[in-house]
Amino acid sequence: MTMGPAIIFKLVRGVTALAAGLSMAACTAAQSGAMDTSLKSAKQVGQSTEARQNARPNFLVIVADDLGFADVGFNGAQFRTPNIDAIAQSGMVLDHFYVSALCSPSRAGLLTGRYPHRFGIMGDTITPGSDFGLDPQEETIAAMLARAGYGRRAFIGKWHLGHRKPQYHPLNFGFTSFYGHYNGAIDYFTHKREGEVDWHRDRAPSSDKGYSTDLLSEEAVRVIRGAHGDGKPWMIWLAYNAPHGPLQAKPEDLAAAGFDPTKPRFGEREDGAEGAGFGLAGRGNTRRQTAIAMIRAMDRGIGTILDELRRIGQLDNTVILFTSDNGGPGRDGARDPAADNGVLRGYKTQHYDGGVRVAAAIAWPAHLRPRPRASVGSLSYVDIMPTFAALAGTKPARKVDGADISKNLSSGKVVSNRTLFLGEDYREAPAYGERFSRAPDALAGRAPAVLSGRWKLVGNQLYDIVADPSERRDIAADHPDVVRRLQAEIARFTALRQISRDRLNATKLPPLRKWEIPPSNR
Repeated sequence: MTMGPAIIFKLVRGVTALAAGLSMAACTAAQSGAMDTSLKSAKQVGQSTEARQNARPNFLVIVADDLGFADVGFNGAQFRTPNIDAIAQSGMVLDHFYVSALCSPSRAGLLTGRYPHRFGIMGDTITPGSDFGLDPQEETIAAMLARAGYGRRAFIGKWHLGHRKPQYHPLNFGFTSFYGHYNGAIDYFTHKREGEVDWHRDRAPSSDKGYSTDLLSEEAVRVIRGAHGDGKPWMIWLAYNAPHGPLQAKPEDLAAAGFDPTKPRFGEREDGAEGAGFGLAGRGNTRRQTAIAMIRAMDRGIGTILDELRRIGQLDNTVILFTSDNGGPGRDGARDPAADNGVLRGYKTQHYDGGVRVAAAIAWPAHLRPRPRASVGSLSYVDIMPTFAALAGTKPARKVDGADISKNLSSGKVVSNRTLFLGEDYREAPAYGERFSRAPDALAGRAPAVLSGRWKLVGNQLYDIVADPSERRDIAADHPDVVRRLQAEIARFTALRQISRDRLNATKLPPLRKWEIPPSNR
């Protein structure tokens, strides 16, 4: 079945501006009818409607890396992301979904339902030379689902939550398998970081060859097939490294993005602060072209996963969350042209919406009525754990900062009367050296921030994000009472921190041999 332009337009109308919706329709007019097929999948294998609705769901969490807000079709991308869009079309676009401004804190908050500054992950990422990691006392979604009787709980992709000590390994946080890399960035083809291969299956180095995005997608399909006969619900945490740097894409994806072999490839600098030393393979003519090609590979991989779920009749009863860890990155104190954050101000590392409001969508075909046009208000990354707990019929073992939004997702009722913490003061690095721009605007965006309804406070700057979604007009002088109230909220949230800011990334150690956990520590 092929959906025509009119049908596609009807599905996405109102998600973004009219022009973005028209662009989406034109781009996806020829895509397969993933929504209709998914709704038929359970019946095709003889599973009753009652059985589908009573079964506890599987969970598939897909986390893109440094994805721009407008780098998906449902947010107006000028290139095709048909499989990511299928999730939005058969479910709901989370149009105001907020995360941390940086990789490691976002991943920690998504996994635990708790603001990551509570346990010291804040203000920076966990770099190759750090001996810090996720607190072993924190319960992750995987550990919670283990208590609820879930079977396979696979972590696939980028961990970025500690690698120096065995207690930081994913297998110690409730996951039954691990396939991927520890560090925040690796070469997509050689899988190297700091000259050593960082690619693993469980605790052992892996010699698997291939483009890392493809390998991660293939592993997800493998886990789904293996779990099908277990008779238990499962969970997959699929953390792609794409489109995070180094910007490297496969030739066929570059060609589809418009690569011209007669023109030079872009000359991406090395990241001296982390001594990355990535290879030169896979660069397109421009950074933007290469990033688009990388997103294309990720979207294609997501399509193979959705196809497998459909084939085995599990698509209907799988909760699928797509998100990014933060917004598109900056470069030299300005936006990186590789990413597109649309009308949003700022970029990764900043608390302006370009850094913390991300492209996100959720689907559960057996239970959630498609509402691609709906909005349920401002949601937080720390809401995911308590929401999954409710859907799985369990509760987190410790106090979480997020809220269960499952009823809002099913009813479409807007979440209201809450304040979201966006991050502590990142203007001074808590690490072994400042790695980010010191430009005035870059620093201003790293001030502590909260969001409460239409009001957003970043440092001393106040914005009405309903009237001014691009955060261009500071109205703090007009609303001193709102500023005082939100400053008190920032102080309240900051007081939750239980560890010194000086602890994070306090060391700069040499690379591990093949990024293995030292035998003496096992």
